Parts: sequence; C-alpha cells; structure tokens
Amino acid sequence: MIVIGVSGGIASGKSIVCQVFELLGGKVISADHVGHEALDTPQVQAALIQAFGSAILGRDGRIVRQALGEIVFGDSIERARLDAIIHPPLVAEIHRRIREHRDTGYDGVIVVDAALIVEWDEVDMLDALVIVTAPRSQRISWLMARNNLSKQDATQRIDAQLTDAERVRWADHVIVNNGRVAELESEARDMWQRIVSRREITPG
Repeated sequence: MIVIGVSGGIASGKSIVCQVFELLGGKVISADHVGHEALDTPQVQAALIQAFGSAILGRDGRIVRQALGEIVFGDSIERARLDAIIHPPLVAEIHRRIREHRDTGYDGVIVVDAALIVEWDEVDMLDALVIVTAPRSQRISWLMARNNLSKQDATQRIDAQLTDAERVRWADHVIVNNGRVAELESEARDMWQRIVSRREITPG
C-alpha cells in the first residue's frame, strides 16, 4: 500500500489534484470531511462551546463553521485554541483509517487530502508528499470568488497558513498551479504516473 499526502494552501488547487488521483484509483481521505465529522462529536462540541461560547452555535444547536472562522482567522491565539481542540481527534481518525486499510490487506493507493499535514508534523505517515502551489494573488482572487469573501478576509485566511516556500521544504514532489485547470489535471496525472506506476517509492 502507498500513502500519498496532497497538501497546499487554501485555494491552491489541491482538491483538483486529489480528484484526479481518485479518478485514477486512489482512495481519498479528506481531512476537511474528517474535520466536519469531528465537529459533530459531543466531546469536540462541548470543548468548542467552552472555549468560544454559544455564539458559534446555529439555531439547530450545531457548530456554525463560518461563525467559528470569523473568530479564529484574525487571531492567532484563538486559532491555536481551535487547533488544540480539533486537530488531535482529526489526525487520530486519519491514522485509524490508514491503519484500517492496511489491516484489511489493501494494496492500492491511499490519498490523504490535507492542507495542514506539515503543520501537524505528520509527514512521517506518508510515503510521498505532494505540495500544490499557486501565486498568492491568484489564490486571493479564487478565494474571494469561491467563498464570497472580501479581499481583506481572503488575505487573512491565506496568511493564517504556512507559505508555499515553507511547505515546499517538506515536499517530495511539487505541482505548480498556473490557473489553467486542464494543465493542472495533466500535471496531476503525470505525478500519479511518477509516484505509483514507476514505483519511485517503496510501498508501505
């Protein structure tokens, strides 16, 4: 079994790369989806309410991610408090899913789609780490359009993460997204071929 991590800053295009990897046979574990599930657990909800108050709850009593984001993205201390609550169960669940596939004898490719693999210091769980980069100005524009954010809010969210240069230091492979989807998809297919078909790494 091969475990490939795909990471990159918000609005870098890593989700497109993961979609291509999935079409080519990879089983994707999405950190974002796992994080959504973590938000629904009673333990995490109780910890978040204690940390940030009931203002983060919607009318249905569930955590509203947008309300939580408005609190943490502009404040590094609050963001660290959030990370300390969410990341441990999230990372543990990713490890559990990888282990589950390995224990069942799966001999294909697992793709871990996670923007924060480097920040978590979890690169060792991977056989290869692919970092997707894109020009900062493009990322700001894409994020504004995709999430209906102001330029200030989009910039704030990008600046809350590591820079591309900091991530690339940990990369086994880098894909540069120039803004053209067809080219990004082609780059992703070529990368899959390099990592999986040519066995540049030792599985497992």
